[in-house]
Amino acid sequence: MSSPKVDLAISLVQDLIRSGKIKPGDRLPNEAEFSTQLGVSRNSLREAVRAMSAMKILEARQGDGTYVSGLDPTQMIETLRFAVDVSGPEAVLWFLEIRILMELHTTAIAAARRTKADLDRLKQCHQSMLNAEDTDTLLKKDSEFHHIIAETTQNPIMISLLNVVSAPALRARIWRNRMTDSATNNLRIEHEAVLNCIEAQDVEGAKYAMYAHVSGVQTWVKAHPDFFFNEEDPVAPSNPAE
Repeated sequence: MSSPKVDLAISLVQDLIRSGKIKPGDRLPNEAEFSTQLGVSRNSLREAVRAMSAMKILEARQGDGTYVSGLDPTQMIETLRFAVDVSGPEAVLWFLEIRILMELHTTAIAAARRTKADLDRLKQCHQSMLNAEDTDTLLKKDSEFHHIIAETTQNPIMISLLNVVSAPALRARIWRNRMTDSATNNLRIEHEAVLNCIEAQDVEGAKYAMYAHVSGVQTWVKAHPDFFFNEEDPVAPSNPAE
């Protein structure tokens, strides 16, 4: 339920958290006491708690009351995934534009900062892609490859945001792989180009190679908006970063 009264209750609770009057891990007062304290009805407070629990701001514990969560930004960012998953082709293109910018940034960081361990992980992942005999395995390793690159930023918020905006790209790539024979081979070639530039610590080259790779998904969605959604929507790998 969304209403001005519920929105007010959410705002009042958020103000208490921002001010530090209630902190991560604190237990909220019981519903009757808290609704009186905030000056809102119990029904409005109840709906506000439900909404804020869905946003990972609050945590309802069965038989123990409601607590302020750890306020982990990476978990709260994950709540945006549903908005991505249900977006139509136009919104998907907007998400893909954001995704491209983030991929270029993380790839540049990987090329500049990558360690031998990072490079070894990327090489191992790419080899697994070369050896993959089915599309599901290939796509799983594709996701892993991008996730390893994102991890070089050592920025958990960046990694979470990239995971979220990559979700529609992964679905698009699944369909593109199923609809064209050359897509799987192109995927391997594009990843190898990115890998070679990261190994050489060629920042600009790595960005260019990544753009050539991820912009292909955007091009496909633009060309096939009617194919992006289908009743037999495939199940994506657990890690959404393509």
